[in-house]
Amino acid sequence: MFLRRVARPLLATAFISDGWRAVAHPQDEIAALPQARQALHAVGERVPYMPDNPVLLVRALGVVKIGAGAALGLGLAPRVAATVLAVLHVPTIALTHPFWRSSGVQRREDIAGFVRDGAVLGGLLLAAGDTAGKPSISWRLDNARSEANKRKEAVAKAAAIAGAGRHLRLHRSSKPAQIIEDVAGKAAEKAARLAA
Repeated sequence: MFLRRVARPLLATAFISDGWRAVAHPQDEIAALPQARQALHAVGERVPYMPDNPVLLVRALGVVKIGAGAALGLGLAPRVAATVLAVLHVPTIALTHPFWRSSGVQRREDIAGFVRDGAVLGGLLLAAGDTAGKPSISWRLDNARSEANKRKEAVAKAAAIAGAGRHLRLHRSSKPAQIIEDVAGKAAEKAARLAA
């Protein structure tokens, strides 16, 4: 618990800072990455209702980063926030560190930056999958289904035992029949409690 309270804000600060820089100085962000202008223009052409203005698009992405970073840092829907940040971070890694296009010293710097940003992406993926110690929804559904089947089997077994006890009592008036009927009645009560 304490680890999450420290790790999430630390991870979120990088994105809040990056988003703030994009909102405050979008031209600097675009100028720093010449290939970003081409990528933003290509995205604007392919995605409907996407603004064609790169400055507006960079600012919009900055606002999303600030919002998702704040949500992650504060623990408000942290899995959703981490997923959004991870989706936004993948193109950022590819645009800021194109080591496949560079050579020499620049290539080493790009590879180092790519690895660093890849580590941040790994942290985001861990945060996106973190259930904070609670079982996942799929586990809860499987567990509920299993419990329902167990209760159903217990009720059916108790009903079968109760039916056998009645049958013995009707045909024979003896002590073993009474014992079986008592056991069947108790089993039926227990099954009813389990089913409730």
